[in-house]
Parts: sequence; structure tokens; C-alpha cells
Amino acid sequence: MSPSTFFLATITLAFVVLVAALIPTLLQIRRTTKKLEETLAHLDTEINPLIKSATETAEELQILTASINDKIDQTDILFNELQEVGHVLLATAHILKDKISPALIQIASLNAGLKAFAKFFSR
Repeated sequence: MSPSTFFLATITLAFVVLVAALIPTLLQIRRTTKKLEETLAHLDTEINPLIKSATETAEELQILTASINDKIDQTDILFNELQEVGHVLLATAHILKDKISPALIQIASLNAGLKAFAKFFSR
């Protein structure tokens, strides 16, 4: 056997071994890509409704947030009005106290004087 024939035989054998090793690898790559395509198609059908649902939920949350903000603003207005009413009631109570207390003191003094007068003359 000449060296060139031996070299050709070695190269042919290496090529056959390489092809024998590559065929199962290529078949596995083909099966994997087919499975990946199926998975991506399934994800595509599943993701669209999920995205639609997430979008609807986000819109509902925006509406709910706006409604809550309106209610908070109305509550702030109510508390401000209640505070003003409290101040008016406090001012009214002070005015009544300042105006009625002297009159009540005079009535109580008159009552005490009448009692003392009645007690003095009833003896």
C-alpha cells in the first residue's frame, strides 16, 4: 500500500466517522427546532389573551385610581367644611358663654337674694 492510498483511506474513514457522528446530531437538531417551533406557536396563542387581560386590568386600575382620587378630594372638602363648622360652633359657644353667663349669674344672684329675703321674713 502506497502512502497516498493509505492517506486517502484514512481521510475516507475519518469522513465516514464524521458523517456517522453528524447524522444523529443533525437529526436531534431538527427534532429540537421542530419542538421549539411548536412551543413558540403555543406561546403565541397563550400570550395574546394574557396580554389582553393584563391591558384590561391596567385600564380598570386606572379607572379605580381616578375614582379613589375623586373620593379622597371629596373627603378633603368634607373635612374642611367640618372644620369650619367646628370653628363656627366654638365661636358661637364662646359668644353664648360670654353673653349668657352674666345673665345666669345675675339670675342666680337674684334667686339667692330672694331666698335670703324669704328666709329672713319667714322667721
